[in-house]
Amino acid sequence: MKKMTRRILSVALAMVLAVCMLTNVAFADANMLIASRNTTTYLALGDSITAGYGLSDPDSESFVTLFGNEIGATTLNYGVSGLTAETLAATLATGEYDTYLSMVDVVTLTIGGNDLMQTFYEYLLSLYNTAYGTSCTADDVKTWFTDGTSYQTEIATVMAFLQTEEGIAGATTAVSTAATSALANIQSIITSILSVNPDVVILLANQYNPYASLAALEDYAAISTMFDTAVTAFNALLTQVDAMSDNVIVVDVYSAGVATNVNILTMNFDFHPNATGHETIAAAMVAAYENATASTETETETEAETTEATTETTENPTTGIVLSLIPMAIALAGIGLSKKK
Repeated sequence: MKKMTRRILSVALAMVLAVCMLTNVAFADANMLIASRNTTTYLALGDSITAGYGLSDPDSESFVTLFGNEIGATTLNYGVSGLTAETLAATLATGEYDTYLSMVDVVTLTIGGNDLMQTFYEYLLSLYNTAYGTSCTADDVKTWFTDGTSYQTEIATVMAFLQTEEGIAGATTAVSTAATSALANIQSIITSILSVNPDVVILLANQYNPYASLAALEDYAAISTMFDTAVTAFNALLTQVDAMSDNVIVVDVYSAGVATNVNILTMNFDFHPNATGHETIAAAMVAAYENATASTETETETEAETTEATTETTENPTTGIVLSLIPMAIALAGIGLSKKK
């Protein structure tokens, strides 16, 4: 009985300590934002791209760090590898990030890519398992693509599936279906953020073609085309997100040309951006943010000038009287001239 009691107390203590650690982290981050209230504050939310997956030093090479440094912001990075739009939408609905969202000036989002890729992997999985009678999982397929050196046979096999018209058509349909679902969740994400902080600037990165470099290779060009078709269709849907608020900007990283970790020689088809890719994303984010803030400043200045002019007219009634007398003076001058004639 005593052993059982001790065991229960140990587990309870561990749980309390874990909660305290998480709470201390939360307080530390909140306090940092409060201390930085006179400067720009920035929260990064999203998937493995935001988390800096695959970089040698995410703390210095990720687009989050580069963007935050460029705009002179105090930065919080809550990127989670593997995060989907569905999961982030559900998390925001619980209010978990409300404290931070209420205090920040800008939020960046990289989300939706895992929704598309997961569906892509599941489609390839169905082809593979059917052909070979195996019971591989979608996570297995993901591992093949991100660690091609160890799984060259598997990669070559699924790539062969994608080089047929049937395979390309099936993958395109699967990813397109996932795109529609992802859009609804992204709209939910934006709504949740704006409900907490309607003034925050939200920069949402659109999707790039991770296999654009394969277009130059005859054996793999069809794969690049398939992804380009799917990504382009998804990015077109994101215009609906851009229209949700003047504060929401869809950043066109697709057109910027993001370099990824793809290496055909080692059969590595990791779709995550390399350091150069992160620099490209950061530059696109900075340009979009500066354009948004410049537009806001111009609107504010115009409103201020209009208010000032109105105030001057109100405070100097004589001005209004003089202006109203001008037409009368012109009329009287005309009468005088006609009499002289």
